[in-house]
Amino acid sequence: MQQPEKRGDVTLPRPPRNDVEGGAAGVTKPESNSQGSLDGKKWKWDWMKKWVLILRACVLAFSFIAFILMASVGDFYLYAGPSYLLGVAIIVTLYTAVQVGIKGHELRTKKDVISPKIAAWIDLCGDQFLAYMLFSSSSAGAAISIGLKSELLTNVGLELMAASVSMSIFAFFCMAPIALFSSCRFFSN
Repeated sequence: MQQPEKRGDVTLPRPPRNDVEGGAAGVTKPESNSQGSLDGKKWKWDWMKKWVLILRACVLAFSFIAFILMASVGDFYLYAGPSYLLGVAIIVTLYTAVQVGIKGHELRTKKDVISPKIAAWIDLCGDQFLAYMLFSSSSAGAAISIGLKSELLTNVGLELMAASVSMSIFAFFCMAPIALFSSCRFFSN
């Protein structure tokens, strides 16, 4: 219980303290660091969000280039690998365009578009699935590209197919850390 303080004629109550007897009952307020956040956790998540946005923009660029390059190959539909690579590039381009828009809006306005729990589920499932799809489509496209080059078929379409495969591989290398960040974020909550 607080003991009143006497100052002249007037008795003033003591301000609450962080002791067992005092007003806050042992609850201490966390101190903020130089970034203005608690224990640096908020700063760490903001830093990770910025890097994830940059990596998502890279995935968007690489998958869009892979999509354009594969679509410009005249007869890609004759083989399953390049068709699969084109389909995955389209899906990844659409998914990452939506994600870049949402995450960029959230970083700019500091407001969540989707509730954080649902966003964590979408990020985890979508990023893991699309990272696997990018890897498998890249390997399927590379197998067909290498097989056609070994038959001494060299033309512009084959070079475009190889360039599309390499862009898809670059997109995977950018998507893999995103999948790790999203799983870290999901399991830390």
